[in-house]
Amino acid sequence: MRQINYDEIISQLKTELNSECAIASKYGIVLGSTIKEFAKGKIIPHKILSVIANSKDIADELNLTKINSFALEAQEYNYLFTFSNELILISKLGLNMNLGKYMPSISVFLKKLSEKSKDQEIYDFSVFDFSKEIQKIEETFKKKKEKDKKYSIIKDLVKYVTKL
Repeated sequence: MRQINYDEIISQLKTELNSECAIASKYGIVLGSTIKEFAKGKIIPHKILSVIANSKDIADELNLTKINSFALEAQEYNYLFTFSNELILISKLGLNMNLGKYMPSISVFLKKLSEKSKDQEIYDFSVFDFSKEIQKIEETFKKKKEKDKKYSIIKDLVKYVTKL
């Protein structure tokens, strides 16, 4: 089973759509990015994740079936957050970009990518043997206790001498 190379996907998106992009997991961990504000390995800010997580409630309030994305307008750029059940795609767009033309293609792309990432999930987990680690910790404590006992006579002697 091969894993998805998000950096390669991001570089293709940058060339084809002429915009900086980032892909994050549904938990907000950035998996690949060309956006410096959302560098690979970073986590999307909690407040943005909160809006994404509450998108169903927001849709209900507005009598909508579903919300697929939202945009933030900043001083120099628009940030478009498009999300599915598995992934979040962040696009950094110029202020003159027509979001109406851009959003449908991004939504379809993210849907297909989410389906591929779902197929790529790893279901086999290795079992970690904690008994070896616990044994190492116990050995470390035993060694520390022996060292403490070894020097306790010297400590008592130093205390006695300082009292004199």
